[in-house]
Amino acid sequence: MKVRNNLAQITKKSLCEAINLDMMSRLARDVFAEYDFHERTGFPSTVPITSQLAAHHIVNDAIAENRFLHLAERLILLDREGYMGRRYPVPGLAEIVKQIRVEGYVWDEEAELFMEDPRVRRTPNWGRLLDDDEFRFALLRLDVANNSKMVQTHGDSAMRGALEDLRQIVSRCVEFRAGRIWQWEGDGALAGFLFGSRVMSAVLAGMAVLHELFLYDRLHNRLGEPLRIRAAVHTGSFRYHSDPEMLVKQEIVQETEEIESRLTPVGSLVITPAVAPSLDRVILERFRPVQHFAESRLLAYEVRMEGT
Repeated sequence: MKVRNNLAQITKKSLCEAINLDMMSRLARDVFAEYDFHERTGFPSTVPITSQLAAHHIVNDAIAENRFLHLAERLILLDREGYMGRRYPVPGLAEIVKQIRVEGYVWDEEAELFMEDPRVRRTPNWGRLLDDDEFRFALLRLDVANNSKMVQTHGDSAMRGALEDLRQIVSRCVEFRAGRIWQWEGDGALAGFLFGSRVMSAVLAGMAVLHELFLYDRLHNRLGEPLRIRAAVHTGSFRYHSDPEMLVKQEIVQETEEIESRLTPVGSLVITPAVAPSLDRVILERFRPVQHFAESRLLAYEVRMEGT
């Protein structure tokens, strides 16, 4: 995020007025993996560090290392929750949030994080994640069943058109719920959800894809046979990587792909036992156990005509 000089100066002033040097040190260690004032300033350990100098370096380093949003988030939580039973009101916090909003970011109350305003831009990292940032994500994986056979039947050109239609459907459903498509290779996609009710969002996005595809097959599909997909939602801790090759090597991604490719019935959305507790009852009731893999405790949803 671009941090203008006025925002940087307000943040430095707020730090100095809100907390002492010891709390600044604790705050810095929350924002950065490691932080030592003397090492950062270049001063010997015998030279005392003033609060003004500490605030100056924390803010400048956060900007230089693309962690300014992380710093602002810690200030918001410190203002709200305090530390070890003591309150720490942060002067100027409303102005800091206002100026961040001007740069195209909004505060997500449930995740307690800033994310890019989707009305302004949409990037794979929500405009804030750095490589190796670890959070709990919800993942949606899907691909087209029998794609190779359909290419042989209908030809490359017709299938490319159908897959592009599918891609537009998936993008629309995922982005509507603040998700991001991280990978699209041939007939398969991987999407991530971090903000808001991330697990519910991933499941609703998957259900919406099935609904829209059901209508597409009956109204717009020119292949003469339906596009059938398999989709799966899983959740867990995950390290973000901007490199897709690094991203898909992670265990949770491989687990999701395994569930989708091996255990998901064609035409269904499958959810794992880790996903089910996060769903509203009215949604969960629409899922049924996967009959062929009952021991897996997977649940599946599919679109059915009434009476079938």
